[in-house]
Amino acid sequence: MEDNAGRYIVHNGILKDCSEIEAFDMKKMTGKAAYEVIRIINGVPLFFEDHYDRLKATFKTIGKPLDLTNQQLAENIKRLKDKIGNVNCNVKIVVLDGVQHQEYVIYVSRSYYPADAEVDAGVRTGMVQIERKNPNAKIIDKVYKDAVEKRRTEGDYFEVILVDYKGRITEGSKSNLFFVKNGRIITTPEKYVLKGITRKYILEACGRAGFDVEQEFVRADEIGTVEGCFLSGTSIKVLPIKSIDDVILNSSANPVISAVRQEYDRIISEYIDRHVNLW
Repeated sequence: MEDNAGRYIVHNGILKDCSEIEAFDMKKMTGKAAYEVIRIINGVPLFFEDHYDRLKATFKTIGKPLDLTNQQLAENIKRLKDKIGNVNCNVKIVVLDGVQHQEYVIYVSRSYYPADAEVDAGVRTGMVQIERKNPNAKIIDKVYKDAVEKRRTEGDYFEVILVDYKGRITEGSKSNLFFVKNGRIITTPEKYVLKGITRKYILEACGRAGFDVEQEFVRADEIGTVEGCFLSGTSIKVLPIKSIDDVILNSSANPVISAVRQEYDRIISEYIDRHVNLW
């Protein structure tokens, strides 16, 4: 677990010191592994119910039921959270569908929360032509991961934007993507992307801010015609894009994007207020 950032881990319902489970190495295990990353803010796992439902849905795509129950997952997250005493972090859940049984681990994963200055300036991104095999499932895919990481490192980009073999932009490698064009908000049809939990609430935030969202493709050769765009994700929330390859955008100053950011932050605050006493 190369992204582990904590001392403790929950392994099949048992809280352990990481040194006790050095043998748990995803690279040496067989079977399909599904995962979710949940952001904890002020002690509350954000949109917990949505993450659990998507984990179940991911297993459904491989024809298997998820053995881990909603209650078990909640109890194990509480156990880890109480042990580490960290009320603001990302927690990763990995469930491996082995030959004889399912095995799972829950741990604090490395995360990066953009600073205010970075959000205000926007981030650099670059495009790569690659398609995920099943965009609607969070399955660990090393070949895909290595390809996008190579492109990100070579360009020193914050994020890599995926382009399919028809020249259509789909999503970020670890995020969803929204464009502003002629005052409209545009995002890729959900059939072709991971239906991110943050994405779901961004759509709600757009509506609250008074904007409809059109689900349609933006082609890679049309980037110069958009007025702005932003990424969305668990850690980054609403993050304006400063550039895509050599195309410079002024996304952080776009009033549409600013309005969506404000509404999304309000949705988070409301969720935490409703659930803080449950955790």
